[in-house]
Amino acid sequence: MTKKKDWAVTLSYNIKHDDTYLIRNETKEGAIYIAENQNSSPRYDCTLIKEDKEYMEDEETTIKEVK
Repeated sequence: MTKKKDWAVTLSYNIKHDDTYLIRNETKEGAIYIAENQNSSPRYDCTLIKEDKEYMEDEETTIKEVK
């Protein structure tokens, strides 16, 4: 009979995530900054127009006994 124990199991997935924003009335550099850092700020005219998430088959499982 195998003794039951406590385990911490971590599942790691590679997820490709692409967001496309429409940013109005900004310079190229400003638009990049807003998309990367301020995309939810009401101060800018920034609208999420496309969101793609793709779950990959590459999965890694890590398990450690909890004592």
